Parts: sequence; C-alpha cells; structure tokens
Amino acid sequence: MARVYASAEEYEASTGETAPANPARLLARASRLIDRAMVAAIYDTTAAGYPSDSDVLAGFRDATAAQVQVWASRDAASGAGSDDVANSPWTSVSAGGLSFSRQSAPVATVDDTALTAEAVEILEGLGLERVIW
Repeated sequence: MARVYASAEEYEASTGETAPANPARLLARASRLIDRAMVAAIYDTTAAGYPSDSDVLAGFRDATAAQVQVWASRDAASGAGSDDVANSPWTSVSAGGLSFSRQSAPVATVDDTALTAEAVEILEGLGLERVIW
C-alpha cells in the first residue's frame, strides 16, 4: 500500500487553509512525488516504510502539504467566481495591435509531475545524505 505523508487534518494544520475538495487523492499524489524525490535519500524507516525519525517524517508531511497547497490554490483561482486576476485563466485579450490567448480550462492537478519550490526547500532542509548511483 502506498504511503501518504499527510492527512486532511494535518494539511489544514500545516497550511492554515481548509483542505481541498479531494484531499485524499491529492495528498496521495503529492506523497508519491515526495517518494520519487527522496528515492536516493538515506534515512531509517518503520516496517511500513515511513521515516522513523519524527523530524524527517514531519518534513515529509510539510512538503506534502505544501505541494497540495499550490495545486489547491491554483485550481481555486482557475474556478468560476474567482477574483484572483493574476491567476485566473483568460481565453483572449487584445490591446491595440497585441492579442493574447490562453487555455481557459484549468490543468488537472494530478497531472503535475514536479515538486514545487517550497516542497523541495523543505526536503532539502532535512539535510539527508543521498546515495550516489
């Protein structure tokens, strides 16, 4: 069974925001990205594969929450009724001789395959040594 490093409650405690509508799916996806990013890291684990050190586990939890927070805020800004002009989608804009267009539908959050800068920063802050392949 796949490891999930944060629950909806832990997400809310870590970010100070309400969990998104589909927290289990997003937290599981973010946890898989954490696993992939930390595949060469050296740390002790429990029998279930979770980090046994509470600081390392907290770092994995916080990085997972930070990843989902970016997905959730981006998707909320892309939704109907958003007043976040900087992040909301537009289909076309014209000004004088210039014209721009962009996809109007939000990109599905689970299609993201790279960790956010904050999640990477949290994981690097753990200072774990890595295996050189």
